[in-house]
Amino acid sequence: MKKILMMLALAGGLSFTASAQQKVEKTPAQKAGNKTEHLQKHLKLTADQTKKVNAVLLAQATSIDSLKKLKQDKKTSHLADQKIKKQAAEKLDKIFTPEQKKAYADMKAEKKAKKDAVKKAAQ
Repeated sequence: MKKILMMLALAGGLSFTASAQQKVEKTPAQKAGNKTEHLQKHLKLTADQTKKVNAVLLAQATSIDSLKKLKQDKKTSHLADQKIKKQAAEKLDKIFTPEQKKAYADMKAEKKAKKDAVKKAAQ
């Protein structure tokens, strides 16, 4: 009886961890919406700016998503990814006010610092 209960517990635990590891991929629209909402909250975007930012981020997310589906080699994919992000950043720069540009640059610098800290801790 103990063996049967132990086997059931083990099987249940394995199925739970297997289902927990399945990652649900967001659509480009969801990704753009989340980023737009985050920027709207932190940069206090106007309604017009929010629409424009969402359009730029949706185009960026769609391009990156289609790029991932091509399954190119890492270097080519990374270069194309960087180009897409740079173009989006230039478009966003035209939408933001000077104060928002500074706040956005600070946000990006903070995110980069966190990313670098994680990389350094992993080494």
